[in-house]
Amino acid sequence: MELRQLLQGVNMIGNKADQTGDVSSVCYAADQCQPGSLFVAIPGLAHDGHNFISEAIKRGARFIVHQKEINVPDGIIAINVSDSRRALGLLAKNYFGDPSSRVTLIGITGTSGKTTVSYLLESILTTAGFRCGVLGTVNYRYNGKILPAPNTTPESYEMQKILSEMVSSGVTHVIAEVSSHALDLRRVDDCDFDLGIFTNLSPEHLDYHKNMEDYFRAKKRFFTELLPQSKKVGPTKMIINADGPWGQRLLREVQTPAQAFGMEKNNGVTVQHEEITLKGIRAEIQTGGQKIAVTSGLIGRFNLSNILAATAAASVLGVTPSAIEAGIQNLSCVPGRLEKIDSSAGIHVFVDYAHKPDALKQVLQNLNKLKQKRILTVFGCGGNRDRSKRPMMGETSTHYSDLTIVTSDNPRREEPLAIIGEIEAGIDQEKIRKVPPEHLAFADDAHTYTVIADRKAAIVAAIRVAEPQDIVLIAGKGHEDYQILGTSKVPFDDRVIAAQALQERFPAITEVASPVFSLADVLTATGGSLIAGKKETNIYGVSTDSRKIYEDNLFIALQGENFDGHTFVQKVADDGAACVIVSDVRKIDPEKIKPCVGIIEVKDTLRAMGDLAHAHRQRFSIPVIGLTGSSGKTTTKEMLSCILEQERKVLKTQENFNNLIGLPQTIFRMTDQHEIVVLEMGTNARGEIKRLTQIAAPDIGLITNVGPAHLAGLGSVDIVREEKGDLFFNMIPSGIAVVNLDDEAVCKVSERWFGRRVTFSMSAAADVGVNDIRKNGARGTSFNLLIGGRAHKVDMKVAGIHNIYNAIAAAATAVACGISFESIRRGLTLFHAVGGRMEIIKLQNGAYLINDAYNANPASVREALLTLKDLKNAHNAFVFLGDMLELGEAAPEMHRRVGMLLATIGVTAVFLQGDFADVTAAGALEGGLPQEWIMYLNDVEETIAFLKRQLRKDDWILVKGSRRMKMDRIVARICEGFGAEKTEGKTAVH
Repeated sequence: MELRQLLQGVNMIGNKADQTGDVSSVCYAADQCQPGSLFVAIPGLAHDGHNFISEAIKRGARFIVHQKEINVPDGIIAINVSDSRRALGLLAKNYFGDPSSRVTLIGITGTSGKTTVSYLLESILTTAGFRCGVLGTVNYRYNGKILPAPNTTPESYEMQKILSEMVSSGVTHVIAEVSSHALDLRRVDDCDFDLGIFTNLSPEHLDYHKNMEDYFRAKKRFFTELLPQSKKVGPTKMIINADGPWGQRLLREVQTPAQAFGMEKNNGVTVQHEEITLKGIRAEIQTGGQKIAVTSGLIGRFNLSNILAATAAASVLGVTPSAIEAGIQNLSCVPGRLEKIDSSAGIHVFVDYAHKPDALKQVLQNLNKLKQKRILTVFGCGGNRDRSKRPMMGETSTHYSDLTIVTSDNPRREEPLAIIGEIEAGIDQEKIRKVPPEHLAFADDAHTYTVIADRKAAIVAAIRVAEPQDIVLIAGKGHEDYQILGTSKVPFDDRVIAAQALQERFPAITEVASPVFSLADVLTATGGSLIAGKKETNIYGVSTDSRKIYEDNLFIALQGENFDGHTFVQKVADDGAACVIVSDVRKIDPEKIKPCVGIIEVKDTLRAMGDLAHAHRQRFSIPVIGLTGSSGKTTTKEMLSCILEQERKVLKTQENFNNLIGLPQTIFRMTDQHEIVVLEMGTNARGEIKRLTQIAAPDIGLITNVGPAHLAGLGSVDIVREEKGDLFFNMIPSGIAVVNLDDEAVCKVSERWFGRRVTFSMSAAADVGVNDIRKNGARGTSFNLLIGGRAHKVDMKVAGIHNIYNAIAAAATAVACGISFESIRRGLTLFHAVGGRMEIIKLQNGAYLINDAYNANPASVREALLTLKDLKNAHNAFVFLGDMLELGEAAPEMHRRVGMLLATIGVTAVFLQGDFADVTAAGALEGGLPQEWIMYLNDVEETIAFLKRQLRKDDWILVKGSRRMKMDRIVARICEGFGAEKTEGKTAVH
């Protein structure tokens, strides 16, 4: 851009600088400069940009904007301004073409509620058909793209840059949280806002602002300076909360027309009726003579105030009442804002961002009105921040909570116990009894508190002491997925810790879903005939196991090679089943079955089960992911689920429930509590993937890879390719195919998919890629995950290149789901593989055992052996191999090739088992492995004795084979013989 054009509106001092020349980029960080850049030197709170001018010039900067006296070399154009921070905003506005003029820009400011109002307004505007972008505390997001938010409101340059990107991608409305820091530092002064929202004001950031008056002045600037000077024209530019004194004062002092909202009936937008419970909010809102019926999953009266703010703003923007109602209802929760952590145990666990006295008071006051039993609060205060709020928060928590655990928040550079001491100073020691953490309990006669400085231990302690109907509030960090210790950020998420603590305390409580169908529904779904019973009868839950029948279940009489469910129809009817589905009524005696039990006859009970599962799946609009492949599918499913669980409530395939019986059983577990479903699809016969896809109707499909697996049933790799490809061919047309660009067979079938796709690759240009791979031995692997042109560092607790493929497959699928890059990174970092899939176990003598006994095919055996080669380095390696089954005529050749590969790994000894052991041994000999290193697994005890003589510290053992070879018994015997010290990172092949 021409310098003269870039400098329009910038107030320069003294002699006008030469304004000729082309500017390649604008930057205010010297390390971002390049040849032809314009560098803006800004005095900051921690660093002064004037000290980095020489570095900027070294990197190629040709133009320097400064407010202090400087000397620059010949050929460098210096532009002196009175305020370089202010100049940066104008320069960025010019450089990016004034993007705020091309969108509807809404600013939200206030102490609390900004984030929740932004989420509500986003949901409403999206429901109304607009394309939204959001800039806020949780993240910056638009069009499915999610960026981390270093600040609630971006610096002026980033603000203009991201607004420009949003405009280019078709965004029509941008919702921005505008902080007091941003207003004071003039980050948004060069944006033209259409509408401003004031939520409330209470003490906060008083370490930055001198006092409340100064804090109010910063907020007030938005309404008295920025909105009036905006070039946008509208009848109303301000939405102000009139419930508090600061909002009332603001209404008196602004000159521009404003819409007041609040709980008081004299406001323009107010509440007529309200019902608030632990399940959410139902209310009737009055606005401009119209009534809007609100149903929301948000909790608390303060959230009703946030709903009023969003409703008022949407009404001013011309959104219809029906879209407002639907948009509010569509928002199930706001990350870290009184976010509920589900517990089947009946404990109400909430995570909230309340980190200031008024916010904590508001949350606890609301929860006290809703509590069924007692309230337990876990909170701390941040280090190197406003110290005056610490005793106030101690007083607030202990006053409103039956039990308080004072802990750490983000201590930063302060000593955690010193911060806790200042919190305790506000606790009335005469009324609130302090109890030792080892004797933590509620008291009947008083409120109590304790100190547990370790935040994780504090959360776990709270979950352990809580009982059904108690409320546990974990306050302060909300959506944050880190803790700041010193100057370092370490991974930490209150929500994850709380969920883990609940699972550890209540391991026996699992998700039980009981789909409800009337017999009429069943008949419609299956096309069956009603032999007995009434169409109005309801069934609750579906079972195919006569040993697990519950009252009013539907029993489906499946048939197999070694069983026939018709044999058990009489039993299940006597045990309380409400209905049975049979394929041949002649196999049962209807006269002996209770008259109240429904009997439905179908042509094929297995097909009927799939049809009924499909009918249940159609009840839900949540995304369903179908996933298949010759290897890697289970691990990829688990990785993907771990990623998705960072943001959504996931239903996934359990164990090996991936066939025509297991997949419907997983679908029957779908409830309205789930937000996304991950279904693994397996096959060993032609046509099964097609049928599974028809049942599941996935929105997103992933084929991990295609290789020689299940050839006994499928015949050839070409048929395997077509079988796996049926996932793409039978998805809904509006779905998304996730394509492995490095797998020729997957690419070939994807050519017949004409819908949207997301690609991944280790080498080719793709939507998701990887570089800078580092192998960390038993600790796992590290790499850069490449998404959207950005690198995201991932440290995985799993080993093997194949697992990086699994990771990028999971990441690409998560991208298709609209998951944030940070959640993808965090999910992969937290991932631990399923047992039996390259699970690394450290033995007590210091050696390592790789338990990969779950299953085997040629591809997974190859990857396991190559991973072993990487891990063992110069140490000894012992391999236990069982046969690879279901390979048909290709079995001998496949086992011979495995033997030849064994000879290249550098093994000390190999122990073979199965019908093809001789073939594998012959291949190993052919490859050059000495005869004396090849043994047969005839006597397990002899083998263990051999290992005890040979196995040393840092040596490795690999155990692998198809499931029916029962190699897991070898693993158990080795662990028994040597002792398993601990489990390292778990890796996976399948």
